[in-house]
Amino acid sequence: MHIFKFFWVFIKPFLFLMALALIGSSGFIMIENWRFLDALYMTVITITTVGFGEVKQLSDNGKIFTIILIIGGVLFYGAGLNALLRIFLEKSFKKIVEDARMKEKINKLKDHYIICGGGRMALSIVNELQRSNKPFIVLETNPESPVSKSTLPWIVLNRDALLEESLIEARIEHAKGLAAVLPTDADNLFVVLSARRLNSNIRIETRIAKESSRDKMLQAGANKVVSPYTVGGLQIARSFINPMVDDFLEVVLDHANYEFAMKVVKVQEGDELVNKKIRDTDFREKGYIIIGVRHANGQLKFAPESDCQFEAGCEVLILGSAREPVLD
Repeated sequence: MHIFKFFWVFIKPFLFLMALALIGSSGFIMIENWRFLDALYMTVITITTVGFGEVKQLSDNGKIFTIILIIGGVLFYGAGLNALLRIFLEKSFKKIVEDARMKEKINKLKDHYIICGGGRMALSIVNELQRSNKPFIVLETNPESPVSKSTLPWIVLNRDALLEESLIEARIEHAKGLAAVLPTDADNLFVVLSARRLNSNIRIETRIAKESSRDKMLQAGANKVVSPYTVGGLQIARSFINPMVDDFLEVVLDHANYEFAMKVVKVQEGDELVNKKIRDTDFREKGYIIIGVRHANGQLKFAPESDCQFEAGCEVLILGSAREPVLD
């Protein structure tokens, strides 16, 4: 498509040249009574301004016609040069505008997520982040990757995630999380090390291909390490063992399903939930049930009893209908 567009730009100058050659040859034939080859030769050397002498002595009318032909040749060069410059200028201007817009979007990023890699796993991550209206930026150098080939207006920065300069350009110091999903464990390990050094508070999650890499990733600073093969195998096994439970969990955990809403409420110092018991809260009135409570000391309790008391620092996992008011 781009090739046809390229040639189409030069069609007008080419047609102008052919018309000029036809008019010039015809003019010399009629004015000077030259044979066609002499007329064509004189036309070509006149248009191209190569400086050769006339084929034969020109009459006054022939000289006037030659002057007009020279002016036509100059116009042809101007048209051709204009077409050539337009291609490069349009392309350069478009790139400048796109780069400026990209830089403006990046400069506005805050509490965002950085996705290092553009493969199928990265595509799943960005689709979910977009569905949840979370800001993100992708670092990917392969223009043929699934993320790069997407037509959606994602911020995809053509940078090498292994370079600290790329992470800095992606505003890692203002980022909330980073996903290292590059093809190899070695690359992901390097990204985790760099990211943790640049931002000690960022949440880092990474994928591994070999289970032996898990400890290294955790030691490097990853908060969570995911093995797609292990997770996929466990999900299939659980589906075999308890298919109905697995189907239910898929419905509940699928964020694209708006029938259910699952979230974690963090109880902080000064909240009205501090020192309250479950039976004294209005979770149920708002359409939510409490699935579990993780206390500040890390103890996790599922299906807590009604006399379970909240303290500052605990987290409450709730499940409810999205038709009910969602808690802040």
